[in-house]
Amino acid sequence: SVLQQAGRNPSQNTLNKYWTSQTTSLNFDDFCAILKQEKPATKNELLEAFRKIDTHKAGYILHDELCKILTTRGDKMTWEEVTSIINQADFNCSGKLDYNKFCELYLATSEQCCRAARARLQTDPRLKQQHLGNQSGDFTLPGPKPSPRPSRKAD
Repeated sequence: SVLQQAGRNPSQNTLNKYWTSQTTSLNFDDFCAILKQEKPATKNELLEAFRKIDTHKAGYILHDELCKILTTRGDKMTWEEVTSIINQADFNCSGKLDYNKFCELYLATSEQCCRAARARLQTDPRLKQQHLGNQSGDFTLPGPKPSPRPSRKAD
């Protein structure tokens, strides 16, 4: 969840690489090292993934195709989560997802969120200390491994 808030979208394999059965906590420096290794997706990477789905090379994906993929493959999303994405991304109400525009929106939104988070931390030192601790502080995560799916609250 924290990696997603930092603009990453880790797979379960990626999470397993850093969070093993022996891992009980990560300190801030560990987290920063992970962020440096796991770069956010680039526009070209996102477009390449969409092009694999777009078998007709039309520049768009039908909503039905997107729903089927997101609810049946990988980290499966709920219909409500997919509907939320589609409602925000159907720029011309055509029933098609223009994935080039969607990638631009996704990357712009991600960068905007990162800038807002950095600004908030810089203006409120108490918030920084409260949520991040200092660089030698440990973050202990209770319970099972974190899920790579975004929380519904974030949607």
